[in-house]
Amino acid sequence: MKKILSAVLLALLCGSGTSFASDKTDEGCNTKQFSLGYEGVFAGDVLQGLSSRYWFNENLGGELNLFYGRVGVDFDYSDTNADLFLAELKMLYAPIVKENSRFYVGLEGGIGSIGGDTIPDDVDITVYTISPLIGTEFRFAEIPDVCFNWEVGYKFHRVNVDTEEGDVDVNIDGTFVTLGAHYYF
Repeated sequence: MKKILSAVLLALLCGSGTSFASDKTDEGCNTKQFSLGYEGVFAGDVLQGLSSRYWFNENLGGELNLFYGRVGVDFDYSDTNADLFLAELKMLYAPIVKENSRFYVGLEGGIGSIGGDTIPDDVDITVYTISPLIGTEFRFAEIPDVCFNWEVGYKFHRVNVDTEEGDVDVNIDGTFVTLGAHYYF
């Protein structure tokens, strides 16, 4: 049900963004402006966090995302919690730039850690991610400082668990859909 709801929401966002986009190029489409906003992964792993996006020129941009997640597990005999902190950096290239929209391709990489109240101090859990992606950023002409974005990509996760007994590597790969909103200053 979550996947169907995410797909419908994505289709609505894509359709609304293209219906307001124009064919002529705008030289100032939030170029060289910092932004702060929200970025959330809805299909795939569910993560939500803070985001900052910056376009160096009309076609090249970058984005920094900081995610924090907490998972609680209740057993009959005890409860446990785990915290995930993940920082990701994206490099974006927009081959198509219109007045109120951009279509872009990108590469995202990230590093993070997992900790918790039942994880021993001598255990180190590190998360690495890399992902090729495509996406679009669009804005409504009436509110040009707020931009919305969606992305689809294939994320490669590697979880490395270092213990005194040895290392364990876990690979988790899959498709993801990301939605976001940024305010440009």
